[in-house]
Amino acid sequence: MNKPRTAIVTGAASGIGRATVERLTRDGWRVIGIDVAADMSAEIDPIVGDAADTDMLRGAIERTDGRLDSLVCAAGLPPNDRWDDDAAWHELLRVDLSGPYLAIKECMPALIAAGGSVVLIGSIVGSVEGSARSPGYAAAKSGLEGLARSLALVGAKDGVRVNVVEPGAIDTPLDPPRFPPDNRPDVPLGRMGTADEVAAAICFLLGDGASYITGAVLRVDGGRSIATPAVRTLP
Repeated sequence: MNKPRTAIVTGAASGIGRATVERLTRDGWRVIGIDVAADMSAEIDPIVGDAADTDMLRGAIERTDGRLDSLVCAAGLPPNDRWDDDAAWHELLRVDLSGPYLAIKECMPALIAAGGSVVLIGSIVGSVEGSARSPGYAAAKSGLEGLARSLALVGAKDGVRVNVVEPGAIDTPLDPPRFPPDNRPDVPLGRMGTADEVAAAICFLLGDGASYITGAVLRVDGGRSIATPAVRTLP
């Protein structure tokens, strides 16, 4: 009997990370989750701690038996209103950009052993839209595109794929919406997305059907990134 595929998912307790965990476990994956919150799915192997901490990452890797099929970096801090606060800037970049870099670096030997795949969770904030409210968030999330493209080149010779999923307006507790979830005049599809819709895109990129996709960016935003600037900046 073949062993189940193994994934490490950071930010596994809520939102997009939890939806990804639930989809993977339904499909028979073994999942090791890292989150600062202890309320993770009973179906996974949990590690409570900071996903940008090297010791936490190494502890997760030790549980993979040296082979890791997938890494999903969903842990992240939301935008904040302190654009000119140096400490807030550095913390956003530490968690939202340096954290995924460290996770891939630490996991790379186990990913190489399995010919594994990585998905980073970015945002259309930064890659498509600026943020007067939280430049640190926009800078970190846009930086994930360059990180993914670069590490896709690093991993390619060993069959390791690295891609980015960029959500738009998603109905999670991460960032309170400006409009009701089912009435979004700033989104062409007219509503917010769900965490499970983002998880479906993530799991597609992890799967065999995406075996020739690396260094790519997949936007899951209901068309917001193709809307006119006037629509995107509605008050």
